[in-house]
Amino acid sequence: MPSRRTMLQGLAAAAATTALPASARAAAAAPSPWRPLFNGRDLDGWTIYQDGEGNRDAHDAIRIEKGGVLHMLGQSFTGPDVNGSVRASFGHIATKSLHGNYHLRMDFRFGERRFAPRAWQRRNSGLLYHMGPELDRLFPDCVEFQFEEGDIGDAIMVNTRALQGPLLGGTPLWPTYFPGLPTTYADPINAGGIARQWHRHAGDYERIDGWNTVDLVAIGDQAAHMVNGRIVNSLFRMAGRTGQPLTQGRIALEFEAAEVFMRNVMIRDLTEAEIALIRKQGSY
Repeated sequence: MPSRRTMLQGLAAAAATTALPASARAAAAAPSPWRPLFNGRDLDGWTIYQDGEGNRDAHDAIRIEKGGVLHMLGQSFTGPDVNGSVRASFGHIATKSLHGNYHLRMDFRFGERRFAPRAWQRRNSGLLYHMGPELDRLFPDCVEFQFEEGDIGDAIMVNTRALQGPLLGGTPLWPTYFPGLPTTYADPINAGGIARQWHRHAGDYERIDGWNTVDLVAIGDQAAHMVNGRIVNSLFRMAGRTGQPLTQGRIALEFEAAEVFMRNVMIRDLTEAEIALIRKQGSY
């Protein structure tokens, strides 16, 4: 028999749905379809940047393998050679198109290869979003959904800022930022010409040696980071360097001196009805 709490949650969800107009309820019953963000064949619709190489893949850092798997810094990677050891270039591929109000889902796992200058360090990669238009730098202004071992789900604000959803009983706040909570942005750390805020994730759901499914839900100027089905971080009032609300931008997949595989990179636009449900009950 369901508990009183479960029954109340069910009644609240039902009330939230029936409170919507009939047209909105119909739209909510048929969520917007998923579509591939990466077509699994080539990099059509994407740009590339590698530190020290510019907008080209000079050393075969990126391969597309059977099943449409993106393989970065794998066996095909040839260099460059620095003092007798391979030193990995850092880089990313990024969409040419801008995206806002969406749900993105993808899988990634690490390979075994690590390169100087991080041959002894934790393997690292990431998903960059709300990224600026510049094609001549590794990190245009953006938000990074961190994939580093031990830190999967962290948010790094790159010349941007956000209020992190505080933990409520250990659970990241989502989807509404309550009145009375802090409204002052944390001071960034300035390093390498970049002002960074670092918002740590909560909960340990990552798989170090297997595939991880990550979800990014971006609505307006807020976002939720999910790792293997759980929200581990939430951001509110995201803003650019001049203070303007940060609500859209390009999306990028990056590599940072460690072999990484990515697959099933999918996205779907969120309808107004879906966003209304998220704001009312946390999901759709």
